Amino acid sequence: MPSIFKYLLFVLFTTLFVGVHAQDQLVNDTSTILIFQDISYKAVGPVKKGTASYYSLKFEGRKTATGAKFSHAKYTAASNYFPLGIYVKVLNPKNNLFVIVKINDRMAKSMSKKGRIVDLTSVAAKEIGIFKHGIGKVLVQKVEKLANK
Repeated sequence: MPSIFKYLLFVLFTTLFVGVHAQDQLVNDTSTILIFQDISYKAVGPVKKGTASYYSLKFEGRKTATGAKFSHAKYTAASNYFPLGIYVKVLNPKNNLFVIVKINDRMAKSMSKKGRIVDLTSVAAKEIGIFKHGIGKVLVQKVEKLANK
C-alpha cells in the first residue's frame, strides 16, 4: 500500500477515535466544569438523546409556563422531559457546540410524540448550529450553576 494511503488511513482513524472520545468526555464526564457566558456549571444526571427544534416567532412576548415573557433573545427552552426552572446543557453531537438554557416552558404534546425533547429559542438554536435546518439531533443533560468565586 502506498505510504500516502497509510497516512490518510492513520489520519482518518485517529480523527474518528479522538472525535468520539472528545464527545464522550463532553457529555458523560460530570467532573468537568462548563463555562457558558462567564457562568460556571457542572453536569449532573444522565444524558437524554433526542431532537431539538426552536420556537416559532409567533410566540415572542407571550407568557411561558413559568409566567416569564418569552423572548428569542434569551437562552431558555421548553421541555416536557425536564422540570421547570432547571438549567440544561444542549449539545449538538455533529459539531460539539453546546448551549446552556433554562427550562421555563412546556412543549405541545404533539412535539413530544415526534421525538422532540427540547424546544429552544432562536438565539440558542443558532449557538449550536441547528437554526438553518429547524431541527437537529441533540444530547441534553441537567447542569447546576456553581457558586462564583
